[in-house]
Amino acid sequence: MNIFRRHKNNRREQNYQSGLRLISLGGWGTVTQNLFAYQYNNEILIIDCGVGFPEEETTRGDLLVADVDYLVRNREKIKGIIITHGHEDHYGGLPFILPKLNRKIPIYASRLTTALIKEKLEEYGQSVEINLINSREKVNLGSFNLDFIYLTHSIPDTFGVALKTPIGTILHMGDYKFDWTPVMGSISDVGKIATIGNQGVVCLVSDCLRSEKAGFTLSEAMVEDSLEREMRNCRGRVLITTISSNVSRWQQALNVSVKYNRKVILVGRSIEKIFKIASHLGYLNIPKEAIVPMKKLNSLPKEKVSLFVAGSQAQTGSALDRITRGEYKGLEIQPDDKVVFSSPDYIPGTQLAINKLIDNLSRQGADVAYSDILDDLHVSGHAAQGDLALMIGLARPHYLVPIGGAFRQMRQYAFLAEKMGYREEEIILPNRNDTVEMTAKGQVKIGSPLIGKTHLVKSRSNRRKHR
Repeated sequence: MNIFRRHKNNRREQNYQSGLRLISLGGWGTVTQNLFAYQYNNEILIIDCGVGFPEEETTRGDLLVADVDYLVRNREKIKGIIITHGHEDHYGGLPFILPKLNRKIPIYASRLTTALIKEKLEEYGQSVEINLINSREKVNLGSFNLDFIYLTHSIPDTFGVALKTPIGTILHMGDYKFDWTPVMGSISDVGKIATIGNQGVVCLVSDCLRSEKAGFTLSEAMVEDSLEREMRNCRGRVLITTISSNVSRWQQALNVSVKYNRKVILVGRSIEKIFKIASHLGYLNIPKEAIVPMKKLNSLPKEKVSLFVAGSQAQTGSALDRITRGEYKGLEIQPDDKVVFSSPDYIPGTQLAINKLIDNLSRQGADVAYSDILDDLHVSGHAAQGDLALMIGLARPHYLVPIGGAFRQMRQYAFLAEKMGYREEEIILPNRNDTVEMTAKGQVKIGSPLIGKTHLVKSRSNRRKHR
């Protein structure tokens, strides 16, 4: 059977008096600020609650938070909040949005994601109770019966959500790829996706960020050899930076450092935080005495040192930013240093700042390795065309709604779906403020717009010393 061609769905038509509405409060056609509200009658389910990152240089230390006036007006209707995984563009808005809602709302997240959320809320003097989710247990929230599907991404404990509603099943698949050799965790639960697809799916709401890329996204396991090459060829200190929450990448960097008898020093509060959380939960395997404190730096031969540094996205006030500006006490760039950016695709709003950071490191004599010159230093956590087609083939939905990408990427997703046999009217491409309506007869269409604006807020993390 060729799952890359469209198949007739087995969903039985059922008549219901009401429909379901999908609202992207962060705006359609945006990569970050993931915040989706599913509304059925007087019940609302929220999936993800993320922040965005401004592109203007003058606001680089700030964050973008979606307008949630609609949720505030309808707070009594909210049945729960589901956080799919532990990246800040999916959970970082909680400290700003929960106080506005001003009521106790059930929050659901995986084990690692829960720990990251609690740590983030503590920075703002907040705390909430979070219900743990896994792929074995279902959750019923009013008219929403939820089933969770394990997915591979660039962080463990990522889940998709099957929403079983009176109008049918909607699959919400945020960030994912199909990684058959993950560094941590299991492979994506393709069997469960296929089973749900056989039962009938009205609509697949899917990541589309890498829809412009042919083939399948590479496995996270591929990066370790690249990190080893960079470390093997370095006669001085190695500074490695990536997104702080990329637990599997840190494990790979740790493995290579141990192999070459380099002691690891953690530089930056966010790195220290993720190592503490991930090791406590058993995600990181840290050999005894592999990590040493910063005070040991000057007593070690430089060829025996690996520095894991926060600030791969050039965040203002991050450890790498401060080091580059000569403001990090006890740590300056030296001519024999190698700085390795094992970083993700540029997050919108960061490219100019990252380029400036690399320029400054180069001026100070560092050998800088980054993805523009060495494309094997990082693999994306997002689905390319092959992954996207596989998801469509497994789920076999009647309708498709791409999310998590710019409009050009939504359009490329549509082209891919058309090649698989979907008609134009079955691929929904909302403009920024549109809503998506799913009717009781199983039809999906563009609904009336919900106008909102993005708010700029201060990040407490970016103001903390040595983040």
